[in-house]
Amino acid sequence: MNKHLLSLVTDEDGTQIFMHLDLAGVNYLLKELDRLKVQLEKNDCPHSHFFTEEWGGGELTTTKLSDQEDEKHQVHHLKIYGWNEEWKVKHKLG
Repeated sequence: MNKHLLSLVTDEDGTQIFMHLDLAGVNYLLKELDRLKVQLEKNDCPHSHFFTEEWGGGELTTTKLSDQEDEKHQVHHLKIYGWNEEWKVKHKLG
């Protein structure tokens, strides 16, 4: 069993994301974001992967609100990209 709650769920058409976290999940996410921040401060372009156990990881949990089981889609992979200024411009990311 996971030591933290960090679950992502989308609505039916994928236009909304709902994140479920407990304190341990917040701390886990902040630690990973801080790691990305440190790399960006070194002018790197880091990225991070979060997977559910079903997809070979354990960073994401598979938790939905019980009254939303049928109308929400579980996210099994989250990839967070960090872009430095040079690559942000190259990829036209605003």
